[in-house]
Amino acid sequence: MKIRIKIASRLARVLLVFLAFLIGVKLASATDVAVVTLKDSSVAATNSSDLAKTLKATHKWRNGRDLLVFLTDPSSPEMRVVAEKLLSMTPIDFRRSIEAANKSRLVFVVVGSDDEALKMLQSNPSAVALVNVYSINSSVDVWKIDGRLPFEPAYLLHGQ
Repeated sequence: MKIRIKIASRLARVLLVFLAFLIGVKLASATDVAVVTLKDSSVAATNSSDLAKTLKATHKWRNGRDLLVFLTDPSSPEMRVVAEKLLSMTPIDFRRSIEAANKSRLVFVVVGSDDEALKMLQSNPSAVALVNVYSINSSVDVWKIDGRLPFEPAYLLHGQ
């Protein structure tokens, strides 16, 4: 009987450690998201309310040009940050918003990776991409949001 209790106790501890590990991995997987454009773009900064309005409703830039956004899966940890912190939406609502916007014309292009988003950006100079900050390369400029860049204190699109 004591042997069964010891085995069950050890198994319970192992399961708790494993569960804590999985939760830690999930929390650590979200990171800062950057809004990027091609190098030397005319826009390098915006405020969060204008950006949210553009992404949610108008689908046009201030200069009247059509919006085109490259992003990864709307339910990914990074896009969850965009949905929740910038757009005040759930990932499901964000996906529905993307589908609704794309019914009249292509606004959001969901790609398989940040590298693919950056590659697509190269042939679309007026587009933006929403990417994990660790994917940024020298071909893009990172937008300031509310006067802050990723990794700065109080940056809006900070993950965990």
